[in-house]
Amino acid sequence: MSNKSKKGKQKHEAGPTPGMVTELFDRVRMIKRHHPDLSRKIDGLETEIRDRLMKIKDAVDEFPHMERELITVLVINGVHRMCDEILIDESTDGA
Repeated sequence: MSNKSKKGKQKHEAGPTPGMVTELFDRVRMIKRHHPDLSRKIDGLETEIRDRLMKIKDAVDEFPHMERELITVLVINGVHRMCDEILIDESTDGA
């Protein structure tokens, strides 16, 4: 167990290197160029998600002011959990 935590700690402490962000953006740009239809589909779905989140925000804004902050945190937590379950957990199941 200590080896695993040491390895994880070493990777985390390394930090970003010069040009790393540019390299990642270039890689994403190339992936999107190789799959334009999928990229456009994802962009459209992201727009739909944004619209739905705006509707959720409008609904949250109807709560009394004193309760709004807690409800907002709960909504964010729920959305985050769904993203983890759908996008991250399922993608690692097949690995």
